Amino acid sequence: MLNAGRGSGRLARLFLARNWRNVPCAVSGVSDCVQSTGNVDESRYSGFDGDARRTGVTWALPAAKRKKDQTGAAEISSDDFIYQENFKEGPFLSYKEGRLRGLYKKDKRQEIVTLKFQELYGNLRRVFRRHHRRSGLTVIDNLDGNPTPPAWWKGIVKLMEGSSASNPVAGDSSRSNETKKGCSSLRGLYMYGGVGVGKTMLMDLFVVSSPPEFRVHRAHFHDFMLDIHARLRAHSGTADPLCEVANDISKGCRVLALDEFFVTDVADAMVLHRLFKKLWANDLVLICTSNRKPDDLYAGGLQRDLFLPFIDMLKEACDIHNMESVVDYRKLAHHQSGLYFTGNSSIEGLQSVFENMAGNHTLLSNVPLAVQLGRTLHVPKAAGSVCYYTFKQLCGQAVGAADYIALVGGFHSICLEGVPKITGANRAEAYRLVMLIDVLYDHRARLACSAEVSPVELFENIITQADLPPGGISNMDTEIVVDDNLGFAKDRAISRLTEMQSLEYLVEHANRHAPELLLALAEAQTRKDRTGGQSPLRAAV
Repeated sequence: MLNAGRGSGRLARLFLARNWRNVPCAVSGVSDCVQSTGNVDESRYSGFDGDARRTGVTWALPAAKRKKDQTGAAEISSDDFIYQENFKEGPFLSYKEGRLRGLYKKDKRQEIVTLKFQELYGNLRRVFRRHHRRSGLTVIDNLDGNPTPPAWWKGIVKLMEGSSASNPVAGDSSRSNETKKGCSSLRGLYMYGGVGVGKTMLMDLFVVSSPPEFRVHRAHFHDFMLDIHARLRAHSGTADPLCEVANDISKGCRVLALDEFFVTDVADAMVLHRLFKKLWANDLVLICTSNRKPDDLYAGGLQRDLFLPFIDMLKEACDIHNMESVVDYRKLAHHQSGLYFTGNSSIEGLQSVFENMAGNHTLLSNVPLAVQLGRTLHVPKAAGSVCYYTFKQLCGQAVGAADYIALVGGFHSICLEGVPKITGANRAEAYRLVMLIDVLYDHRARLACSAEVSPVELFENIITQADLPPGGISNMDTEIVVDDNLGFAKDRAISRLTEMQSLEYLVEHANRHAPELLLALAEAQTRKDRTGGQSPLRAAV
């Protein structure tokens, strides 16, 4: 819960205390994605509630202000946790320390999930310890790691969830020690729920808490599937390319963490069943986040009956956990409209931002950018690390995730002109816009845009089948879009567009891509606090 916007002193401390060594973050493809480094000092980064990543800066509330948070709640203590057992290592220790430092809000659902991650952490520890060669020095050997937690502690999660025998606790020995056909002997974790409830943040907490021997790899689902298809093409001359790809992944990865598991492409759907059947047979552990429960994956998709066996295997291989929450933590970030323009002068405002971002860099036109499979994406206007597109150029053409990933690989700041309100006439463009927002957000790219209306109003015409009125809608009403996939995705897109305008997000962008902007952000915030002037997001570009 970064409260950086409340005063120049607190924001200045955030920037001045910055540790210049970044915590590893997600990048494209399994072969390139994050491998846990172990021994991570959690004080090196600041997480904030919701699907937020590390900022890479050190954040600590001053002692005088630590006693109350922004809602006036009492000072956090060790007794403030539902679960009181202490761990010497692992994600729950990192989460608890973060709570005590004021980084996370009290949230029962998040604490439950962190306990599930802690149990998986302990199970992995025990698996690797069995293969550890003993030194022969009993005292030294017994110093390694935590003792096995008491058997009764697993019931704590069950009590917290109010679960019954029909809803077993994650990692329960009656299930986790079974070796299912085609599944790992250790069950993973599939978290689903609404936007901004903390799924990605908690998964990343597990990733950075894991030692190197866990061989944890973290990727966005878009990136993961692009890498899979590229590997399949590379092995096209073998008898069973999919088996070769699964074996390649298993050699370097023991735990696979996938963010935003969301299947819409028929090619992905047809690959997933056989791929993960082999991966689970190789004892891979899967962790993933999603906005949909497993039974709703690829709903309404082509040849979905061929995808259903994957859902059955997923439910056997992972503990399925609903992270229900009424709070979208991303919207608690300080929302400012510094880089999101609407109204008659919106294009002029966007062009002014582009010129400021470009600085003294040479203005280039029609810049070629290499994309997978030898394709080329042409950037109409660029200068330094910023590029400029119209909505039609970036979302109205036959482009996809690979193009957007290539774009953020070449430019960390994107200006997008003329985003229209979504209607039945631009449904295909809406899919690309949602995909673009996901890629930009996952790579912490900076987005400045001019739009017809606010983020919420952009998507208000999109409804799901369940939202249809009893009498249906008129055939003449061409503005309404009845689409379950877009209906599920729109809340995430709105939430992310909102957060991408926040000071906290701009700090993360600067930390990852442009550290020289950090002091500019701090100085602009200071000026705003003193004079009530323009937003620091618009000033520090």
